[in-house]
Amino acid sequence: MLSPGHLGHDEPLTLMATHKNWIVTTSGEQPLTRIVEQLTHDGFTVVQVLADIGCIMGAASEAAAAKARTIPGVADVSLDSAITLGPPDAQVTW
Repeated sequence: MLSPGHLGHDEPLTLMATHKNWIVTTSGEQPLTRIVEQLTHDGFTVVQVLADIGCIMGAASEAAAAKARTIPGVADVSLDSAITLGPPDAQVTW
């Protein structure tokens, strides 16, 4: 069973430069466990499962991300990007 919000990785993910961080958004058509199994089988390193919102975060090559887009129940695969918020008095926060 998947725990909401985490899938057992406690340390930060460090992979080769050919891998990028991705966010997989699911449609709800398939169980998350089935999608996680297929992603892993296809070379995707799952880092976190956000079960409440149907998202899976992880790292993979461009080829594995492209393959993930073909998995039934996957609605979107997008690059993850860091967001830094400025101090409370900053005019621009993104």
